[in-house]
Amino acid sequence: MQRPQVTTLGREAYPSFSEKVSAFLFALLQYSPFRGGNRRVALASLVAFCELNNRTLDARIFDEKAAETLFKRAAGYRELGIPPENVYREMRELLARAIVAA
Repeated sequence: MQRPQVTTLGREAYPSFSEKVSAFLFALLQYSPFRGGNRRVALASLVAFCELNNRTLDARIFDEKAAETLFKRAAGYRELGIPPENVYREMRELLARAIVAA
């Protein structure tokens, strides 16, 4: 859960807000810390993370179908045979468009 705060050689590894959120969500979905409900926890965490940082999600971009598809891909990238960097990039790009200042 510390992934958004990681630094490398004194520089932030995830400098933009969308990169921080994506790193946090991808770690949460990748390691599945709960027996069930990891995708629901990820969605609630995304909303809370945005609210705590005075941001919101544009529902026209990040709708229910987009969230479900993205979270399923992030949680099951191994089984789907998708490289994790591709899933992380998709997540970062979608969230960069969907997260707006409140």
